[in-house]
Amino acid sequence: MNKELNIVQSKNVFFAILLIVAVVLGILTPGAAVNVDEQLHYPHAKKVVDWYFTGGKDKSCLDTPITNLKYYGQSVDNYTALVNRVFHFENEFLVRHYTGAFFFLLLCFFSGLVSHQLTNSYWISSVTVLVLVFMPRLFGQAFGNLKDIPFATGYIAGVYMIVRYLMELPKPKWETAILLGAAIAFTCSVRIGGLILFGYLGLFGVLYFVLKPFELKHIVSTRPCFVRLTGQLIVIIIIGYFAGLLFWPYALQNVLKNPLESLGVMEHYKVSIRQIFEGDVIWSTQLPWYYWPKWLLISTPEFVFLGFFTYLFLLFKSGLRQNVQGFLYESFLIFSFLFPIVYVLLIKSNLYSGVRQLFFVLPPLAIISSLGIHRFFKLSIKPAYRYAGTILFFLLMLMPFSHQAKTFPVDYIYFNSFSGGNKSAWSNYEYDYYFHGLKEPAGLLKEMTGENKIIVASNCNLSNYFDDLPNVTYRYVKYLERSSYDWDYGIFGVNYIHPYLLKNDKWQSTTALKTFYHKGNPIAVLLIRKSKGDYQGIVELENGNYFDAEHELIYSLDEDPQNVWLMVQLAKIYLLKDDLENFNKYVQKGREIYPLYEPFYLLEAQKLYNENNFRASYAKLEELIQINRRYKPAKLLLQEVKDKLDIN
Repeated sequence: MNKELNIVQSKNVFFAILLIVAVVLGILTPGAAVNVDEQLHYPHAKKVVDWYFTGGKDKSCLDTPITNLKYYGQSVDNYTALVNRVFHFENEFLVRHYTGAFFFLLLCFFSGLVSHQLTNSYWISSVTVLVLVFMPRLFGQAFGNLKDIPFATGYIAGVYMIVRYLMELPKPKWETAILLGAAIAFTCSVRIGGLILFGYLGLFGVLYFVLKPFELKHIVSTRPCFVRLTGQLIVIIIIGYFAGLLFWPYALQNVLKNPLESLGVMEHYKVSIRQIFEGDVIWSTQLPWYYWPKWLLISTPEFVFLGFFTYLFLLFKSGLRQNVQGFLYESFLIFSFLFPIVYVLLIKSNLYSGVRQLFFVLPPLAIISSLGIHRFFKLSIKPAYRYAGTILFFLLMLMPFSHQAKTFPVDYIYFNSFSGGNKSAWSNYEYDYYFHGLKEPAGLLKEMTGENKIIVASNCNLSNYFDDLPNVTYRYVKYLERSSYDWDYGIFGVNYIHPYLLKNDKWQSTTALKTFYHKGNPIAVLLIRKSKGDYQGIVELENGNYFDAEHELIYSLDEDPQNVWLMVQLAKIYLLKDDLENFNKYVQKGREIYPLYEPFYLLEAQKLYNENNFRASYAKLEELIQINRRYKPAKLLLQEVKDKLDIN
């Protein structure tokens, strides 16, 4: 009786916690920030919907030579575009964010179910939900990340259904087989990497029969059982593969070839993105092998590692002594966490933006951590030790919770104490790569401008904050090159600003109206353009009016003395005028602020080329390539120098 009462109580607690999480998500959703990927994937989702509504006549969703978006299933993005098109919701991003919150809730639900499968305890299911909620990197992207969070949901749902299917052997229910197929289909519909679940089913199905050979003999020798299993596997494959392609136009062009082509593209993504890692700027295709493991170590809360390593210690201390089924299912859980990590490291996948591309391994990690605390609490040791260790686990949860409460909607930027915290990580690692920090300055600017016609410049694509203001024109502008464009106000995130400038406080402009902080670190800045002399000077330079350009740029540089782009333009003028004294003056002056700035190397190489010193010019370009091997403006001069030196 007491046991049954405990089960009912623990199950009620589990669902009560899920309800609380649902309420919190519902309250937070309207305040969530839009991320830069939403402005990339959502317009594509609208094109996907157009493809269906036009019967395939609108093929714009199939023509993505730069973004490669046709290779993404992105079914959840597509679903939100469909809902917004049918119901005409005014705030389309709010619909997306509620959808994201729903899938995060499902992620918690299925993770809790897996915990229950392995322990038969809903108390551990409740702990698992808390672990997931207090992982800021995961929870902080619950609203706008409609790729990684739904994929993680499908992945852990697939793990749950595979375990359930194996548990029901030798006579699994048809319901289980169909739901397993549906879980795989959904995961593949988000990203084709969900095909991995077929491999899991096959591998651990084989291991199941290795550990229980008599059941295999029974199935093979019993025709109804054999036919049933064969039929179920066929249904799982058909549903899991083909149903996952239904909302993916590119896959439907060739249902066998294109999904596999997409898998190859995703495994070896060719688009390289500059990343700040260990205080340096590195292209993502050149990051060291330990990039993702280190990110996991520095961005995962301490309590998760406490539970994880407790689990491993107790597992090996027990000598792996478990019943056959318990060993199989826990091995599967560990495998579902470790295998994707090992696999992407072995094939040298192009990973970037912290841990998010492997978010789907975090739920298995959370479950393992919960199991560790569960096992520790059941140890035959002094009660004081058991309670102290368990209390410590939950007390450590307060650290990320405090961070989340203070920093929402920019709470996904979290670094644990092992890394030195956010203060130490700023300018050493990617910080606000999703540009959540621009929500606050955008809100402030909207309040300030009223109905005045203005041009807003920003170094990201988050024009959505001004979509409801017809008087605002939004323009993408690189922060350092901001003087080359016409704008009135600028909202700039610090992401992609070189660590040297950040660490030496040489990135700030005197035109800053307000700097916005995250845990004491600058995260965004709002600029007001007091004069457009810098822009006019560059326009005059482009028109060949060097005298007027020089006058405007010198005056503007006096007003904004750390604007290295103006120094580049002045150096360019003096190079064109063959005034090498002033040329060297502004190159040197600019280098005092930003010694690694590529345009200075290019200008010096051009000067040496003009002097017919081709070998020295080539050496200077080699220095530039060492700093940034993908600096496109140097391509033409480099080829000209190679031609002069007869270098292939």
